[in-house]
Amino acid sequence: MTGMNPLASAVIPPDLQQQAHDWLLRLQGAPVTQADADAFRRWRALDPRHAAAFAQARALWNALGPALQAGTAAAPTPTAAASLPLPAPAAHARPRSRVNRTRRAFLGGAVAAAAGGWLMARSPLGMWPEMDALGADFRTATGEQRTLDIQGVAVAMGTRTDLRRVDGGTGLQLGQGEAQFSVPARGSAGVAIHVDGARVTPAAGTRINVRCVGADVRVTCLAGTATLTRGTRTVTLQPGWQARLGGDRIASVAQVATDRIDAWRQGWLVADDQPLAEVVDEINRYRPGRIVITGAALQARRVQARIPLRDLDTFIDLVRDVYGARVVNMPGGVVLLG
Repeated sequence: MTGMNPLASAVIPPDLQQQAHDWLLRLQGAPVTQADADAFRRWRALDPRHAAAFAQARALWNALGPALQAGTAAAPTPTAAASLPLPAPAAHARPRSRVNRTRRAFLGGAVAAAAGGWLMARSPLGMWPEMDALGADFRTATGEQRTLDIQGVAVAMGTRTDLRRVDGGTGLQLGQGEAQFSVPARGSAGVAIHVDGARVTPAAGTRINVRCVGADVRVTCLAGTATLTRGTRTVTLQPGWQARLGGDRIASVAQVATDRIDAWRQGWLVADDQPLAEVVDEINRYRPGRIVITGAALQARRVQARIPLRDLDTFIDLVRDVYGARVVNMPGGVVLLG
């Protein structure tokens, strides 16, 4: 845009994005003290990118109000903060209740719990790793895939996935994300895989897909056999069989279409008669920034599609052309569909 600071459209490092979001929340929670304003100025003066990060966060905040049709208007950005910037605070300041919750949860590195009183750090835009992933032995970023050889087992890590060595280095723990493990027919004793309190032991010549994304936890056998144990229950998975985990148990075991499970390895995301909201959630794991659906009716539309991971924005065009959705492009790779 004409007249815009060139840094405003720059790629801002994740830590600075988080600091800018924290400061926006802090300054929206009026009354803003003189100490707050002074600290903000110091932070902003440390690096020109701080001002750019804050400008991006503020533009996103201002646009989300009408775009998300919030029921109550958020407090305007304080004029002192708008012309000002701060070292990151030692602790997150809790936003005041008058700040719109939808925008607060979307922007904030500090999110107030619904019951109030305690805060949790998270990455609502998916632009930096969750705290639990930072200590992983192996980790992939948004849109990244990685292949490893661990004790003779070929490991393919999907996007935003973290793995840790456990069992004295003889096992692997999948924290969040998705990975495939291929055990050769000969020459390897295999690696025990832990996920969400369960233990998976693949036999020689086995290939399994393990997924743990939020509450969606499943183990799918693509070739060979694998033993899955959780609590007192043990099941043996044959090719084409998938176990879903829920709570503290093995919730279900059923046959599935493995081509959809394996699609990410081939560079595709396959939607098979799924609600648009589910498809967007999955795309958001692969795509920097975030796609936000602002209408309930659009969220429920069913989708049948095969989407290339190398060009996920073709899906945005598809939703616009097929469903007549309005597309609003925001800073930081955020897209509103309504």
